[in-house]
Amino acid sequence: MPFAPIDVPVPLPVAGPFAALCVDAPRRRVFAAGARSVAVIDADTGKLLATIRIAAPISLAVEPLGGHVFAGGADGRISEIDPDRKAVVRSLDAGGEVDVLLYDSTSGRLYADGAARTALATFDARAFAAGAAVPLAGVPAALAPDPVTRELYVEFADRPQIAIVDPARAAARTGFPISGVLGSDVMRFDDALGQIVVAGRNGVLDIYDRAGTRRARVAVPAGIAACDLDPGDHVLACTGPAELTFVQLQREAAPQIIGSTALPGPALAALDAKTHDALVLSSNPDGSGAAVERFSASPPVPSPSPSAR
Repeated sequence: MPFAPIDVPVPLPVAGPFAALCVDAPRRRVFAAGARSVAVIDADTGKLLATIRIAAPISLAVEPLGGHVFAGGADGRISEIDPDRKAVVRSLDAGGEVDVLLYDSTSGRLYADGAARTALATFDARAFAAGAAVPLAGVPAALAPDPVTRELYVEFADRPQIAIVDPARAAARTGFPISGVLGSDVMRFDDALGQIVVAGRNGVLDIYDRAGTRRARVAVPAGIAACDLDPGDHVLACTGPAELTFVQLQREAAPQIIGSTALPGPALAALDAKTHDALVLSSNPDGSGAAVERFSASPPVPSPSPSAR
């Protein structure tokens, strides 16, 4: 069933454009990395709960047990935020800008990549200290964990390739080439389907299996810059310069586009694992006019009017 908006956009008194968006579904909170702060948003109402001042946050990762959120900055720092206290509780020097953050709840590690790195940076999130970096053959651009094998898939910015990293050995175990994509910055992994999804800005979405064999290719809108995955429904929500696109992943079959809508400007989408709705945060190109809107594949059925009874 196609996704459709289920309420009007809720204006937010924060400045965009936004670099990262994530949902803490159990606590009903959404985090957005804006121009000069991280915004905390109510996942059910879309209303702003708090803003935490941070210099140039560009990546986010939620710690699911305690509900803290880590923010990586263009200034080369990682900050730990306590949303209940509405404050930064710890901060460390990450050694370079942090374009992507990934929190591994099993090991308690944070993984970070950035444009200046040729290695995967690791940090002990509990001690909040740097660990041994994982050397790589190129510049990492996107990370995706495999909870079954406990490995990480790392897509490169400077070569059409994905490396498979063994965190226990702190080394890349192997890798495989990907076709038609270079530095896409968009990679997700559906562990139940065993599918690595790579979406390129060139209008191509590829599906690979764990062995690196391409299983499917579909055309998608050009310019996709970010995607989120709902592993429960196997749905992707992807945003580009002016369009929101929903893609249904399928077992042993090519994915299908199940909906799209125009966007007023730069936007990010995050899927709510509890409601399976999509939360879309948008702003005007200059960062003004921020608003959050909810889309659902199962919009509520309106009650019949008294005259229809």
